[in-house]
Amino acid sequence: MNEDAVGPTYIHTAWAQTIGLNYKSGLWKEVLGFDVSYTTVTKLGASNYFASRDLLWNDGPGFKSSNAKGFTKFNKRNIKLHLGDEQGLNYKARYGWQPIHMYTVLKSPYTSAQNSYLGYTGTLSYHNFSIDTLYVDSVMERFSPDKEKFRSADRTAIEYIAAGGVNYKTKELNASYNYGYAKDFIDRHVLIFNYMPYSNVTFGFQAFGNVPLELYKNMPSALQAANGNSWVYEGTVKWQQDALGLKLGVGYTDASKNNGSLGYFDRHPIRNARWRLEPMSSAAYHYQRNGEVALTGLIDYKYAEDFYSAIQLNYGQFDFKNNKIKTGELNLINAWQPSNPNLKNFTVFTKLTKAWLYQTEGNRVQPVFDDNGHYIRRNSIALDIIFDYKFNIF
Repeated sequence: MNEDAVGPTYIHTAWAQTIGLNYKSGLWKEVLGFDVSYTTVTKLGASNYFASRDLLWNDGPGFKSSNAKGFTKFNKRNIKLHLGDEQGLNYKARYGWQPIHMYTVLKSPYTSAQNSYLGYTGTLSYHNFSIDTLYVDSVMERFSPDKEKFRSADRTAIEYIAAGGVNYKTKELNASYNYGYAKDFIDRHVLIFNYMPYSNVTFGFQAFGNVPLELYKNMPSALQAANGNSWVYEGTVKWQQDALGLKLGVGYTDASKNNGSLGYFDRHPIRNARWRLEPMSSAAYHYQRNGEVALTGLIDYKYAEDFYSAIQLNYGQFDFKNNKIKTGELNLINAWQPSNPNLKNFTVFTKLTKAWLYQTEGNRVQPVFDDNGHYIRRNSIALDIIFDYKFNIF
């Protein structure tokens, strides 16, 4: 990433090689089993500020390239329980270390490794309905082998995160509501609704909310993304015709601060947990600043069975200190997954991003203004390249 939004140009570069072994047991008496996965990450290269790429372990203070390290860890160490009838009422649960991706209010995105959480997850299902439950009290971040307690922006320890969700899913309708509670710190609300009236058209609505509690309110105002409740709303429409797809989205954020600074929706209010947030325009704090309207368009095309390309455009604007501040980005996405049987589990993924931003200060959010009171435009460019190969040992 080549970034000059903070003034001087910052180059963020990280290269890593990952090897993972993943074992999933069968079920003893069709009830009990266990999963184990082992990950080793090797450093190939890193610049200063490499830690922002979430690939390598930052083993030391600051952002020096000399801190960049590889690491090893067991991402999964959990027992699993299955009860009931798959065609009727059933219950599936896990306890131990486990990645948790897009489940209730948490996620474990994959870079060189995944976030892994220590605790319990369980789902009770009956036909089209399901109820999800979660309780976790520790984390190993995706770029670290260390077990940690959850911590706020001012490094106050958070005892646990508990969450629950209710889901309904049919061919035409997919709806869910999830509630998360970080003890004494914040409530998180996630509402997702997708309706497909025709086989090639889908309408969607999403809402994500943060409700601050005592520990959050006690943090210094500079560390608070918003002083009160904050929400992100998005509506989408998707059209798919054979290999060609088009998706449009419009979003709005309500996240005010009362001290004259710019508020924004805090995607990850606990610093070492990854929180579920799925708007099309989701990119760091961008497009989720107070009063910001975000417009997003995605066109994708599958040229052949093994090649996919997409172009995504994001545009956002909001009013702040007599300025109408505008930002945007262009993303070029490609994925190649060979159809050759010998390479069927090999994937090459690339994403090139060009962004138009503004100069920032104060946790890379607050705009900087020139002597005439106008915001200062800046640019950024980023490139992601991933080579991924999965194979079965037995």
